[in-house]
Parts: sequence; C-alpha cells; structure tokens
Amino acid sequence: MKNEEIVFHPIGYIKSDYKTIEETPKHGFENEFEAEIIIKEEFLEAMADMKENQKYMVLFHFHKSEGYELTSPLHGVGPMMGLFSTHSPRRPNPIGVSIITITGIDKNVIKFKGVDMLDGTPVLDIKSAK
Repeated sequence: MKNEEIVFHPIGYIKSDYKTIEETPKHGFENEFEAEIIIKEEFLEAMADMKENQKYMVLFHFHKSEGYELTSPLHGVGPMMGLFSTHSPRRPNPIGVSIITITGIDKNVIKFKGVDMLDGTPVLDIKSAK
C-alpha cells in the first residue's frame, strides 16, 4: 500500500466559548452547552435541507492536538484503554466526530447544542445522524 498524502479543506469553523482543551466538555452529546458552526458561503446550498431539532454528525480536525499515544485514559481520567476505544483528541490522524442537535439556522450559521469542540476548530464535514 502506498503512503499517500490526504488533504482536507474546512467547510467552516466552530465558534464556542471553549479556548482550551481542559475547559472543553467531554462527550458533547451528554451536555446542553451551545455553540455555532460558521459555514463558508460557498457551501450554503449544501445546508438546504438541514432542520432544527435534528441530529447531525460533525467531523472536525483536532487542530490543537499534538502527538499521540496508543493508550489513553478513558474520558481523560479513567482506566487506560486502547486509543481506538476512546475519544481522545491525541490521535494518529486528529479527526474528531461529535453528534450535535441543531437549535437554529440563520443563513450560514448553524446553532447547536452538544458542543465539545474548541473555538476555531475546523469543520471537515457534516452528515445526518439518522
């Protein structure tokens, strides 16, 4: 197998109150904290059928993550687990996924609850969670 480079370009960015990894809630689906996704204007048409109160998967880049270990403490404080059994941001390919619930849409701004991303996090894709 070839060692190929894969390049992604953000479709938007997260706007949240969280500036550091330490203050960011773990597991967004378990909280009611709110944030926004600011979608690039060129992707407005892709938002055409998105609806409030619907669940979506947000794939994003852990842009502040550095390095990785093959084991990680569960939820950051629990027993050591194999990396692929955790949600640790420190991964070989620092890609995150969160389930969110949309609370509002205004042009290219998606308001949602369930945030567990840092302010400025690059969004790679959004998919229906149905």
